[in-house]
Amino acid sequence: LVKLLDNGNLLTTNNKEYDAEGNLVWTYSYPQHHDLLKLPNGNVLILSLRSTPREELIALGANPDLLACPSLKSTHIVEVRPTGPADGEVVWRWSELDHLVQDFDPRKPNYGVVADHPELVDINFHLLQAKCDILGRADWLHPNALDYNEELDQIMLTPRNFSEFWIIDHSTSAEEAVGHVGGNSGKGGDLLYRWGNPRAYQRGTYADQRLFLPHNAHWIPEGLPGAGNVLIFNNGLEHGEVERGYSSVEEVVLPVNGYNYRLRAGSSYAPDDPVWSYAADPVDSFYSPTKSGAQRLPSGNTLITSHGEKRVFEVTEEGETVWEFTSDGSLYRSHYYAPDHPGVQSLLSFHRAIYRAAYAAAAAGEPVARSAFDLYVTDADLVYVKERCGQDDVKDRFFLHITPERADDLPRERRRHGFDNHDFDFALRGGLFDGNCAASVPLPTYPIASIRTGQSSPDGEMWSTEFAVADGRPSL
Repeated sequence: LVKLLDNGNLLTTNNKEYDAEGNLVWTYSYPQHHDLLKLPNGNVLILSLRSTPREELIALGANPDLLACPSLKSTHIVEVRPTGPADGEVVWRWSELDHLVQDFDPRKPNYGVVADHPELVDINFHLLQAKCDILGRADWLHPNALDYNEELDQIMLTPRNFSEFWIIDHSTSAEEAVGHVGGNSGKGGDLLYRWGNPRAYQRGTYADQRLFLPHNAHWIPEGLPGAGNVLIFNNGLEHGEVERGYSSVEEVVLPVNGYNYRLRAGSSYAPDDPVWSYAADPVDSFYSPTKSGAQRLPSGNTLITSHGEKRVFEVTEEGETVWEFTSDGSLYRSHYYAPDHPGVQSLLSFHRAIYRAAYAAAAAGEPVARSAFDLYVTDADLVYVKERCGQDDVKDRFFLHITPERADDLPRERRRHGFDNHDFDFALRGGLFDGNCAASVPLPTYPIASIRTGQSSPDGEMWSTEFAVADGRPSL
C-alpha cells in the first residue's frame, strides 16, 4: 500500500513515510493492517488488529460454542501524532470491543435485543465462520480500508467479513470514543451508520443483503461527480451461504442528517439499493473474490482495480470500458492522481529544482563527452544533459558505466561487474520540462579508467560509446 501525500512524500505500509529522494523521514513501530492515512492535522490514522483471548470474549457475552479459536482479532484504530523521525504519540483510539451487544447471556455485559441496537456490534455474528490463522486467532471482522471525511470529522471502515461498511465519529475525545455519548454526533464511539448487510444487526434477511465481502469503501471526494456518496468494491464472495460469483462496484447515497444518519423505524438504514452500480456483461466475466478497489475520476468515469484479474480498467457511467492495463504481478489497489494534485505539483517542483541545479552545474562544468546526451564534470558531480528529449526517451533507458583504475575501489557488490552502473530514464526523473533533460550523479572519488555511455530499449542495447579519461578524471 502506497499513498502520495500533498507534500510529495509517500506514506507506505508499516507506518513509513519517504520523501521524494527516497529518504525515510518517519516511521512508527505499531502493528498495521491493510490501511493507514495522513489526517489534515498531520497525524497518521492506523488500522490495526489486536489478539483478544477467548476468556475475555466470553466475559463480553460471546457464545462459547461459536468460538472455534483460542483468540479473536479485534479491530483497533489509532491516531498517532509524530514526535520524531521514529517515534509518535497515540492521541486517540477506537475499538469495536467497546461497542458490543449480545442476546446470548443475560448475566453478561452488553445484553440486549440486537435489532434494537444497530449502533452496536453483535459479538456473536459471524463468529462460527471466522477462520483461525496459524496463531489460533479468529479473523472476525477483517477490516480492510480506512477513509476520513474532514467536513464531518468522521471515519469510514470496511469490516469485510460482516459484508458492510461502517461510519464512526472522530470528533470524540479519547474518553468519549470508548463510550456512547459525546462528539459532534452525540453518540460517542457507537456506529453512526452501517450499510450492506442488515442481517448483521438482525434487521434483514439474505434478500436484503447488498454487499458480499467488500473492499475499499470511501467517500467520493469533493469536486468529483457523486461527491459525498460512498464508492465500494463489492467482491461478490460469501461464507459458504451465498456464492454470488461475480464482482461489482457500488455507489451509495448516504441518508445524512447533520452529523448523523437517518434510520428507518423498525427497518435497516437506507438506501435499499445503490444509486449506481457497475457489473460486466456477462456478469461472471468480472470477478475478483479478494482485495481490489475503485475510484471516481474527474471525468465521472470510475477506475477499477481487479486483483483476481490483475487488471486496472476505467469504465464510463454507462459501463463502457475505455481504458485498461494488465499487470504481471498482484494488484491490491490503484490510485489516480490528477495533474493538479498537490502531491504531483510538489514532485514536479522537486524535479524542476533538480534539473535547474543540473543545468547550472553543466554550464559551470567541463564537457567530457558528446553523444546522444552530453556529459559534463564538476568538482563533485557528473552531469548528463540531453537536448530535445522525445518520446523515445520515455520508453528507453540510458546507462552510464564508470570503470575505476583499481577494481577494489568499487563497492563489494559491483566488483564482479568491474564498473559502477548508473541506469536512468529521463522521463521517470521528470524530464521534458523545457524540452531538454538533465540529471547528475556524484563524481567518484577514486581514479577513473574509462566511462562508457549508451542507450537501451526493451529489445536490447541500441548504442554505446566509451570515452577516454586523462589522469584519472574524465576529459573530452
